[in-house]
Amino acid sequence: MVPNVAKTGTSFKGAALYYLHDKREAWEAERMTTDRVAWTSTRNLATDNPDLAWRIMAATAMDQDRLKAEARVKNTGRKSANHVYAYSLAWHPDEAKNLSKAEMLRAADESIRVLGAEGHQAMIICHRDEPHPHVHVVLNRVNPETGRMLGTSNDRVKLSQWAEAYERERGKIWCDKRVENNARRAKGDFVRASSPTPRAMEKDFAAAKVANDNAAVRARDDAKARAAKLAAEGKAQRERHSQEWAALSSRYKERKGDILTRSKEAETRIREAIVDQYRPTWRDLYRRQNTEMNAFRAREGRLAGKIANAIAAISHRSDIDPENSRGFVSAAFNFITSRKAREDALLKLHALQKKGLSAEQKREIDKAMAGLKADRGKLLNSALSSFSSDRVALIDRQADEKAQLKAKWKVDGSERKRAFETIRRAAKTRQNAKDEAPDRTAAEARKRREHFQDASEGNIRRGGRVRKRVRTRREG
Repeated sequence: MVPNVAKTGTSFKGAALYYLHDKREAWEAERMTTDRVAWTSTRNLATDNPDLAWRIMAATAMDQDRLKAEARVKNTGRKSANHVYAYSLAWHPDEAKNLSKAEMLRAADESIRVLGAEGHQAMIICHRDEPHPHVHVVLNRVNPETGRMLGTSNDRVKLSQWAEAYERERGKIWCDKRVENNARRAKGDFVRASSPTPRAMEKDFAAAKVANDNAAVRARDDAKARAAKLAAEGKAQRERHSQEWAALSSRYKERKGDILTRSKEAETRIREAIVDQYRPTWRDLYRRQNTEMNAFRAREGRLAGKIANAIAAISHRSDIDPENSRGFVSAAFNFITSRKAREDALLKLHALQKKGLSAEQKREIDKAMAGLKADRGKLLNSALSSFSSDRVALIDRQADEKAQLKAKWKVDGSERKRAFETIRRAAKTRQNAKDEAPDRTAAEARKRREHFQDASEGNIRRGGRVRKRVRTRREG
């Protein structure tokens, strides 16, 4: 099953002349024979007569504004006169022997439903001029009830997906490429539906086709082949450009990550080195504080020792507890009378000493880290500058490559137009020759008559002079 959508049109009469009759020759304005039409059928029309059906469809399209008004549909939005929508459904030649009219009509009705056109007027025409069975469906885009226009967005994709499901239902896939394309679409890839005549060359092709059908088709197919080659080149270019951007970004990310990793490793080494440097100082501090605590506890066994511990606590009072607002006498009394207060004072002093040494060590680490941070910043700025420079160079180079490809498309478009124009000029030359042929033929016939007349009278024309033959009698 191969659905093939024709471009939308404005004339139901033109569609009927083409689909309901045989193909005309290049010199014919129209042909009214119907040998290739096997049968016809209609949908949402009050007649099965195809000649009457297309007239009803044309009348419905022209009555669109009234239909909208009666259905209370706003007559807004962009207007279009392309009311004719036509497409064909073609089966494989091997399916012909087992394909009935009922099955062809079922497929046509399903395709109409897939397009959302169940309520629209339609003609289904079966042709028998090709080895493959096929039907043509001519739809009226104007709904006969509401006057709304049938949308055609993603119509080819919808028909492609339906055709795949139709072939699966019948038990055999005839078009593997369609299955591949629909699978890519399901993953979110953009796959353009094919068209016999690309939109860019529709007008030129139509004009050339009128002049010479076969030559126009050959020119179109040649142009499509060149366009396909350029399209493949463009696709490869886009993929390569994307890879180049990914590579550039990856290189910058790797370089930046390497700088940060090495910086982090350096931070760890510097921190460990400073900690090792201060390790003896910390050991001495812990040893001295342990000695002081042992001496404090030993003195607490004697009254004089308690007094000595209290005096020591009082002397370090401002350092130990600077936020305590109690008076000197009150604090001294508390130290003299409370062993816990004296011990807490010593513990606070030791904590204060540890805090001071920790702050000193931290200052050393911060100082070393500041230099390391500055070096890391320089390296990161250098990496960013290099990335920015490479980025600008890549943008310029890719822009140049895109411009070159665009120029190729422009040249190809000019060549395509020249090819179609050549076909039209050749056809016009032939037509002018045909028009002038009667005059030349008459002139040649007149010359032949004059020559014959001269010959019958014994006159022979040579080089514009007439010589009269004189016979002399030989005397013997």
